[in-house]
Amino acid sequence: MFTNLFPCPKIDVLHWNACHVYVKCPYCEEIHQHGVGLPGRRASHCYPGGQYKFKFPIDESNKLVGYEIDKERACFVNICLQAGQEDEDLHSSEKDECELADLFRSTMKISATEPMSGLVLNLRTDSRELETIPLTGGDTFKQKRILFAISECILGNLHTISRYLSTSAETKLFLHGKSEAGETTLIMAAAEKSHEMVSLLLQHGADANTINNNGRSALMEAALWGRIESVKALLNANADKRLQDHKGRCAMDLAQPTRKNEKERYRRSSRAAAESVPERDGDRRHIVVLLGDLNAEKQHGYTEPPSESERNKCSFRKSHSEMVITLCGPIRSHRVPRITKTAAVLGRGDQFARISATSSWGTDALPLNYKTGPHWIERVYRIASTIGHNFQDAPDPGWDQGKPGKYFASHAEKKLIAYFIDRHVFMPQDGKPDLKLEDSILEVEDSLAEGKHSSVAWAKVYDLEERKVQLDGQLFEADDRLLDDSYDEHEVKRLKHEIYAIDEELLSLESDANVAAMRAQEKKKRLLLKSEKIHQDLMELSRNEPPISLKRAVILSSNEICEDCDMFKKRVNDCFQLNIEMSWCI
Repeated sequence: MFTNLFPCPKIDVLHWNACHVYVKCPYCEEIHQHGVGLPGRRASHCYPGGQYKFKFPIDESNKLVGYEIDKERACFVNICLQAGQEDEDLHSSEKDECELADLFRSTMKISATEPMSGLVLNLRTDSRELETIPLTGGDTFKQKRILFAISECILGNLHTISRYLSTSAETKLFLHGKSEAGETTLIMAAAEKSHEMVSLLLQHGADANTINNNGRSALMEAALWGRIESVKALLNANADKRLQDHKGRCAMDLAQPTRKNEKERYRRSSRAAAESVPERDGDRRHIVVLLGDLNAEKQHGYTEPPSESERNKCSFRKSHSEMVITLCGPIRSHRVPRITKTAAVLGRGDQFARISATSSWGTDALPLNYKTGPHWIERVYRIASTIGHNFQDAPDPGWDQGKPGKYFASHAEKKLIAYFIDRHVFMPQDGKPDLKLEDSILEVEDSLAEGKHSSVAWAKVYDLEERKVQLDGQLFEADDRLLDDSYDEHEVKRLKHEIYAIDEELLSLESDANVAAMRAQEKKKRLLLKSEKIHQDLMELSRNEPPISLKRAVILSSNEICEDCDMFKKRVNDCFQLNIEMSWCI
């Protein structure tokens, strides 16, 4: 229990939605989730942990805020804490079902004949070499020989793998094939203890620079797990230490003693991560030295004093009333196709980043468009429809590029207003069901149902997947060692064998054109359902808006504000009770 001798720390909220608050625990540095409720003490979820109070980015006394609405994730985000946070720390790092399903199928390479040399071989599906395993009672079971070899490779059984490499007809597949996760046997072995196994695989021609589906190489895995001898062997085999994974991290980054790397190790294998920690940490420090470039000179940001042209851009402004002399100089430059174009800046307070915009509908116009969701000009059109604004006719009809109002909708000032509304205002449609989205889901469901009746392969996949779900349930019940005398080992093996056979048949059907179309429709449905869930969360979020939100902003423009932009601003202010100002800076 906390007393005055042990004060309860106050911590900032990272982000929150209608149901939960997320904070970074001061005791373990992990992200904890709490229910939304009245302010007060909360117990951390870690041990020994402690208690804390969390505070929202809202200054009630001065009516100021430091949060934005993230409509892509349906949550409020503390903008003051974003600079030092990685996206996966603020939000779930798990891939959604759609990404996992696509990843699984994209890495499964199906071949009915001998694989072509240019294709990526799959360790499981491209293997044909079988071995017979005896069972109790005289029965036998056939299994692909390569699966046993992979297991022995991970365990570091050098003699077994040496014999396999000298006797198997699938040595090439064993050395160069990949698992469903895109991992070669070398990548798997590099994370384990046996550096002799790593050396053996390299001696037989394993590629030191092959990467898995996450962009990880064997060197990266060895660095992460502190396998210093394996790192040496890989470097001697010309492993590229500059390779980066899909998160932009190289082998040296993965060898660093960071909480992020430690968390990954414990997530993947808590037993291996807790093994010989001081020794592994020492090895990782040595690995950092090995991976560093001792001959590289540190690059400093040296510059010369301002040139004459740069000096001409600066001036001093004197205020006699305030007795202040202010140095005025360039803050930021904006590239434009023509000097007559407009550049503008959105100011919302020092806690927020300044957002720049340029007048244009080109892909390089600022602010840059999101990867998902409508472009800023489309958002301007939506706002105009909501507030009842009709764009003026363009000076030249051709400037609208076939869409009425596009010329004026592309103005920098309007795009910045759209940006402000996206981050700080709930539009009416944010709080209502998306009927268009619901119709799209129904269309995809109808298409899937129709395809099931029109394609034999399509229907076969449905039947097999349904049967597999049933067998998985039966296996879950049967494969329970607590059943003691009731445990039927033969039945468990039978179920596993039948599930394996279904997997093989499903994989053989994936190359069918109709099945490919089905998978595309299934992916579309998953994405639509995900969007529907986010919109439902956004509707709930709009009903739980904090009592104080940002209402005021200033837009500075390089050109005189046009009449259409000025009227657009006035209607936005009236409709949403805002105080957005615009100024022409000469």
